[in-house]
Amino acid sequence: MANSIKEQQDILEKLNIHVLNPMQEEATFVIEKTTNTILLSPTGTGKTLAFLLPLVKLLDPNCKDIQALIIVPSRELAIQIEQVVRSMGSGFKVNAVYGGRPMSKDKIEIKHVPAILIGTPGRICDHIKRKTLNLQTTQILILDETDRMLDMGFSDDLEMIVQKIPKTNRQTLMFSATLSNEIISISQSYLKD
Repeated sequence: MANSIKEQQDILEKLNIHVLNPMQEEATFVIEKTTNTILLSPTGTGKTLAFLLPLVKLLDPNCKDIQALIIVPSRELAIQIEQVVRSMGSGFKVNAVYGGRPMSKDKIEIKHVPAILIGTPGRICDHIKRKTLNLQTTQILILDETDRMLDMGFSDDLEMIVQKIPKTNRQTLMFSATLSNEIISISQSYLKD
């Protein structure tokens, strides 16, 4: 669903947001124009909206596969982002998978393939190992709170997931509150440019 400026304004009105902050405006512009983006911004500055607004513009309403994978460090964040996507009224199916709930519930939800899948690294890896999740056609990879995921020891899980998404035609977005040597290292590995 390619959103026009008017449709983006409609989304903002649904979310009761009147104006994007400068970081969100810049991020929206950059994400729509580049293959890879690293955004460093403190926690609580609106990074979620900064990637969701351009994301819904990039998705193909005719595609029946998982087009975007958003990896987050916690189930709370997965649920929060899923709720924001639904509140946007984009028309794209969204689901979240995370630990702490039955795997059978995940399987039912992802059997009816969402355009946007949000999940924690461990649960996504579980689905990959069980072959209940196919990321071969996923074109957009978003790593939200990358610094926190690395601090929590998810680097091996992230590596496994990233390897399952073809690098050709993949757009990778990394969001972090801090810049560390580990962030620099994985950005060189995960990003094409």
